[in-house]
Amino acid sequence: MSQNLYKTDAFSIEYIPGADILKGDFLKCKTSDEYVSAIRAFKEAYERVLPRYTFWDNTKFGHILTPEEQKWTDAFLNYPGAQKGVTEKVGILVSQDILAMMSVYEIFEVGKAPLRPGFFSTENQALEWLTQKETPVAPLPNSKPLIAVDWDADKAKAVIRMEMDALDLPYYLHRFKRFLSDHDFLMEHLRLFKELTRRERKILSMVINGLNNGEIAEQLFISSETVKTHRKNIMRKLNCSSYGELLRFGLFL
Repeated sequence: MSQNLYKTDAFSIEYIPGADILKGDFLKCKTSDEYVSAIRAFKEAYERVLPRYTFWDNTKFGHILTPEEQKWTDAFLNYPGAQKGVTEKVGILVSQDILAMMSVYEIFEVGKAPLRPGFFSTENQALEWLTQKETPVAPLPNSKPLIAVDWDADKAKAVIRMEMDALDLPYYLHRFKRFLSDHDFLMEHLRLFKELTRRERKILSMVINGLNNGEIAEQLFISSETVKTHRKNIMRKLNCSSYGELLRFGLFL
């Protein structure tokens, strides 16, 4: 029998004594104020019951958290809770808003709290996982996702759907985040890359593949000094100050 500890039109909190689960349910969340109010209320309830498990229903969560909100959540709620050494698992019902869901996942990815939540599509799955003695969360998926493409002829657009086990969601969210980051990099730096000559692009590719000046000179039938000059020009045109920064431009090749 659950106990209602808090309820507004945007957020509710229940405690399930038999399972020692504290559940936060986002009835709606579109703004920063709604999110912060919910987290403050949840922490107050958390301090009262100190649950073994926490469970978040994010199916109606639609707020994309800023980096500042992510850091605040970790510092205000997750890390202090982890320091108490009470809560063993965190379960989350996923939102249909992928960007909002990614922003929630990033709290645990970059935060100080040593918490790795499980992500689920149904409440029964989440509750079963939370109360299991074992934590069967593998670092890599055991199977490939099912991918399908739907076509919208009227809008001339394609929709890619991926079906996977809920426990594998963090793995794919992380890679989707990297994909978006790479896309942003390409868009922001295309102008710089276009300034390179064909020869400079060839040398850039060889540098990224690990060839030294002598090897490049030998393959292109030019002197090592000429290679050095090309490399300096490449670094200048791409506004790079280190080899690590240069590696990102491999996305264009």
